[in-house]
Amino acid sequence: MADDTTETGASRELKGSCAVCSKEATQRCANCRQVFYCRRECQREHWKKGHKNACKPFKVEQNSILGRYLVATRDFRAGDVIFKDDPLLVGPKQLTEPVCLGCYKRVDGSYRCRQCSWPMCGPACEDAPAHQPECVVGKIMGSPIEIADFNDVNHFYEVVTTLRGLALKKKSPKKYEELLSLESHFNDRKGTHIYNENQKRVVNMLRNYFMLVDFPPEEIDASEGSIHQMTGIIDTNAVDIPLADSEIVGIYPTFSMLEHSCTPNTKYRVSPSYQLTLKAAVNIKEGEHLSTIDTHILWGTAARRDHLKSTRFFMCTCRRCADPTELGTNFSALRCIKCPLGFLMSAAPLDQLADWICTSCNATITADRANEITLELGEAVEKILATGKVKEIEDLIEKSSSTVVHPNHFHLFAARHSLLQMLGRESPGLNEEAVKKKEKLCQEFLKTCTAIDPGMCKLASYVGVALYEYHLAVLARTREGPADRQVDKAALKKDLDTAKALLQQCIKVLQEEPPELPEGQLRLLAEQNLQELNKWESPNL
Repeated sequence: MADDTTETGASRELKGSCAVCSKEATQRCANCRQVFYCRRECQREHWKKGHKNACKPFKVEQNSILGRYLVATRDFRAGDVIFKDDPLLVGPKQLTEPVCLGCYKRVDGSYRCRQCSWPMCGPACEDAPAHQPECVVGKIMGSPIEIADFNDVNHFYEVVTTLRGLALKKKSPKKYEELLSLESHFNDRKGTHIYNENQKRVVNMLRNYFMLVDFPPEEIDASEGSIHQMTGIIDTNAVDIPLADSEIVGIYPTFSMLEHSCTPNTKYRVSPSYQLTLKAAVNIKEGEHLSTIDTHILWGTAARRDHLKSTRFFMCTCRRCADPTELGTNFSALRCIKCPLGFLMSAAPLDQLADWICTSCNATITADRANEITLELGEAVEKILATGKVKEIEDLIEKSSSTVVHPNHFHLFAARHSLLQMLGRESPGLNEEAVKKKEKLCQEFLKTCTAIDPGMCKLASYVGVALYEYHLAVLARTREGPADRQVDKAALKKDLDTAKALLQQCIKVLQEEPPELPEGQLRLLAEQNLQELNKWESPNL
């Protein structure tokens, strides 16, 4: 670490003691920026002696508000790898349809593990190491796994990941201790709805149905408190891992120390072997905190903060939450009830009880009334999206944006996401009017996504879809008009170049999406369309 700092004119030179020989040094490790070396030979020696394993481009700090958190110790450019993290625990989500407990593919009950009777996809997976905790318990206790409907969420799976965490006490004591060091919000959760539900559906099930109380405590701690602690650790720290047939969760020790922000500066991907790679989503300066998002990025401020309060037991104060306009998007703004031009926004977004005030005439409504209006619109949008057609969605957006909320309100944003995909897929297809609507929708949608999530931490799939749909609208424009109309080759070339650029952006945004997921399949489709456009353009223009 640094011993002193000297300044010479405008320059500022940091000095420290060489990590090997203790001589004064000014050169720092380029990766972690935490240790000094007086010469290259000392750096090589220190690397061999263990710095290779300890060298990380971030440091762990702690305070009473954030707990443990990570701080960048050097600059990162967008896309740089910050760290890779192996999971302490992987398992099915608490609420899931029946899946194979080896590979997590959906199952139909046609094959069951010969040891414990859990449904599996075949003989290979019943020997999977991940399946062993519930298999051992099931085999010893002989508790039947009864599943009536393989297409519905099944309560037996609610205990699996918690059981696997408890089983680490004997299977991998080091991982178990590391798991227990993570935040569980045990005391905060007591008496809450989720705590009471877990008591009935997880704690009682494991203790009374799977009879964990009969196992030696040195193998599995089956006390009610320990089971609640484990469910809390999983709920607080779980990372969702989407797969082709299901979605599972993983607990990652280093990732769990990232602090929350509604404008996160990192993004992650999980490999087929469940290793998590964290990358800088935007440029990050040395000294900045590393952050992820623990709520829904496409919710308005009040909804996000309420969700974080009920699940993570804190109130977010990030720059997006503190900004009434939500980074200029007006994502939560309501129409003023007294003047035609004004919009109502919270006078103090970090105060849940603060009145909402008009930006034009200073009229006010209570926070409760603002919440009622937002909830009513949310219910209307959900109903229309479930059963509606293009015209019904358009009518809802037009009416709501002119009388109830800002045109860019987050509930209407969800409706627009559906609409931009539906336009042109109903009769009469993409005519001139539909093309203009679709283009405008895509442009506005992309602008908002970029403002909310410039690093594409969470909105890559949304942006990829919008870019692909935008390219379809541009191509449709090239086919407008009567068949005998003379083709303006310059205009056609311009549209084709625009369509290709949109496809290239779509491919870039989705470049890390696995091919087995819908986002990855869209990328492959965009690549195919780009090849076809290039092939068509060459002899025709």
